[in-house]
Amino acid sequence: MVDFINTMDPTVASIVGAVIKLLVWVAPIIILVKLVEKKEPLKFLGLRENLSKGFGWATWVSFALVIFFIMANLLFSQTEINLNLGLHTWLNTVILVGITEEIVFRGFILRKLMQQFTFWKANSITALLFLTIHFPIWFHHELFERPGILFTFIQVFIIGFIFGLIYRKSNSLWSVIIIHSVYNLGVSIFI
Repeated sequence: MVDFINTMDPTVASIVGAVIKLLVWVAPIIILVKLVEKKEPLKFLGLRENLSKGFGWATWVSFALVIFFIMANLLFSQTEINLNLGLHTWLNTVILVGITEEIVFRGFILRKLMQQFTFWKANSITALLFLTIHFPIWFHHELFERPGILFTFIQVFIIGFIFGLIYRKSNSLWSVIIIHSVYNLGVSIFI
């Protein structure tokens, strides 16, 4: 399947990848919420609740992230800023990853785990699962062979944990969707 997509026109491949991502990640969650939980998916996942509070959190945390990326680049890496991201990165890394991963991890998994465990334990488990979902792409890009992989593990776990805290504080999935997307944009531009 991957070879077939790689032979496509890049624009078509980006769109096909986006559709597959939505079908694999979001559709099962919506079906589970609707059929098993017997709830309205947008409300259950936190996509209809506290919109202004969610966007408020997203605004100030996103602003802090932008400042962080700029300062980290100026002080440490001093790499050229890559603004030529292309459709695939914009669609599949910046926009959809924030939506799909947050619907699965904070909107569904964290919410379900909080029914069984304290928030802190549920958030830790969710952050650990969030970390492990990145393993296939890291294997694909041979990141496990790099010396800084342990730092990357810790960083992604902490980010997942912080996303859970923000979701809890804002009670809106939009806050972490936007923040996740801004984070991925920063990584794409500065690294």
